[in-house]
Amino acid sequence: MRPGMRLKTHWFRDATPRDPEQIANALSSTVWRSADVRLRNLRKGNFEIAAGPHYLQVLVEILIFLAVVADRIALRYQPPEWRAAFTQALVTRVGDLLQDSFDDLLGPAPGGGYRKRFVDRFNIRVTEYGEFEYHPHGPEFAMLRFFGDLLTQAMPDAEDRRWALDQAMTVEGPECVDVIEKSMRGLLGLEPRPQRRAGEAGE
Repeated sequence: MRPGMRLKTHWFRDATPRDPEQIANALSSTVWRSADVRLRNLRKGNFEIAAGPHYLQVLVEILIFLAVVADRIALRYQPPEWRAAFTQALVTRVGDLLQDSFDDLLGPAPGGGYRKRFVDRFNIRVTEYGEFEYHPHGPEFAMLRFFGDLLTQAMPDAEDRRWALDQAMTVEGPECVDVIEKSMRGLLGLEPRPQRRAGEAGE
């Protein structure tokens, strides 16, 4: 996880359980920021991902992986109907963030916009990721390998594709998992709340 990256991991005002939509809304900003960190990390590693269609493709695959991880964690801790409502709300909200960002950067997307394209792609990918196990300690090796393959396919430069698989499997994928695991456990009230510092505003 990027040093200094502040994540929404707890509720401070009270201990009232939040509904799945509230959890999804809180987590969506973490998903978005974490994907941005992963992209910045790839670019710092000299992977050529210029702003444009390839950047969007890489970003979408990272966002989907983060959302899939959140979905699997919801499956671990919550009943099926809670999980379904949570995942639908999370994917919709992340799609909203994607559309708001790329409407400005690349112009409106045809065929229903970036949100619809993101949701459609998620629905394909979540079925594909469903072939792999997600254990209490995280995804199985094959799931990380699949994520790495998807990022490799999105890389525009042939030389980058040689190294992207290892980078995705050993760095980007595991760090995505760490961020979402920590955030989900905190938002679900499964970890002790941190001590509030004097003068810190409630959330």
